[in-house]
Amino acid sequence: MATGSDKRQRTRLITFRVTEEEYARYIERASRAGLAVGAFARAAGLEGAGPRARRRRPVEHTTLVQLMASMNRVGNNLNQIARNTNLGLDIDVPRLRDALTEYHAVIAAIYDALGMEPARDHQGQEPRWP
Repeated sequence: MATGSDKRQRTRLITFRVTEEEYARYIERASRAGLAVGAFARAAGLEGAGPRARRRRPVEHTTLVQLMASMNRVGNNLNQIARNTNLGLDIDVPRLRDALTEYHAVIAAIYDALGMEPARDHQGQEPRWP
């Protein structure tokens, strides 16, 4: 039985040399177009990216940097709560709830920035956040 890769119609490979600067520009332009490098090359050299080319949402680097900063703040809060718990101190439930709410909001924003859908649990349900 033929596998998926055995059935592929694109069997020819084109290679060419570029400088480091040209390579970086090529990758950047493919990313901005929301295409994989091969699909971008087909779109540039032919009359389209091909029937199976999937457009990818361009990554917003500024947004992701801001989200990483938010994630670091949330992680710091959760670490402080865990440290206090390990020391035998009472858990500040409202502070924990706020940290978890912020954590889930940041995760949702990261999925949105990447153009992805949040993971589902083993029953196919989206996670319920406080």
